[in-house]
Amino acid sequence: MAEIHCTHCGSRAEGLSRAPLPGPAGDAVLEQVCAVCWDEWKRVQVKLINENRIDVTDPRQYERLVQEMTAFLSLRLD
Repeated sequence: MAEIHCTHCGSRAEGLSRAPLPGPAGDAVLEQVCAVCWDEWKRVQVKLINENRIDVTDPRQYERLVQEMTAFLSLRLD
């Protein structure tokens, strides 16, 4: 795992060992988010999915979840 500057917490910390999602969003998480903040996002994600009844198999709803993740983690998607 590489040390990265996390966009969510602002610290230098260990990143993830691999991209947690496919595509550009997964690459951005791998490059910009520490493992601790990714674990925090996973807890928030579960709440969002349950409270808003998000069906991640629906492309529009999945995109909404990715947008929430991008905002929560302060990701820069290039």
